[in-house]
Amino acid sequence: MRSKLIIFDLDGTIIDVYGCGRKALDRTMAEMYKIVGISDEINLSKTDYGVIIYLLNKYNLEGIFFKRIDEFYSIYSKELKIEIKNYKNSRLMPGFPEILEYLKNNPFNYLALATGNMKIGAITKMNYFKLDKYFPVGGYGDKLLTKKDVILNGYINAIEYYKTSFKKVNVFVIADTAGDINAAKELGFNSIAVKTGFDDNEKLIQSEPDWIFNDFSNLEEFEGILKN
Repeated sequence: MRSKLIIFDLDGTIIDVYGCGRKALDRTMAEMYKIVGISDEINLSKTDYGVIIYLLNKYNLEGIFFKRIDEFYSIYSKELKIEIKNYKNSRLMPGFPEILEYLKNNPFNYLALATGNMKIGAITKMNYFKLDKYFPVGGYGDKLLTKKDVILNGYINAIEYYKTSFKKVNVFVIADTAGDINAAKELGFNSIAVKTGFDDNEKLIQSEPDWIFNDFSNLEEFEGILKN
């Protein structure tokens, strides 16, 4: 059996904490720089790095922001925990963590994350939902501007971490947006879309993923994809 790398998106695919990251960033910027109301300006299609670069340029913070980056990470993580806890709809998507447990228990399957979240944000979210044990490696939105770069970074990091050279035909990207699906296809990876996230069904279907699921509540529907 061939070794397979399964790369998961996070928000909208595995978890629902809609808006918590924006609110946490809003509170962090207010605490550190007395800048308020930035959450309405945030473009959700950007990685966290893209959002931060936009804010630094707009508010002339380039010279001081990265000098205080450890403080930023600490405050942001604290605020994100609060927001997730207070968000009444915070939840795992249907089928999780069961699908992750199934994949983790197969010695030929390897898991990685690819998220536009900065790493501290992704870790904070995963710790809250007790998902960290499934994702020892990944690609994150700390210094990358596009999701394509994030997915590619997750792939490269997984090869190094697992000491396994995964052929592209054996790499599967699972995500909830057309942008992620298109990025996976451009990279030559298999693409699996799930309709639990931020894009409407028509847009997701138009991206022409290799497979598409309403959700992962029926594990048997998913199992056949990886059996070859």
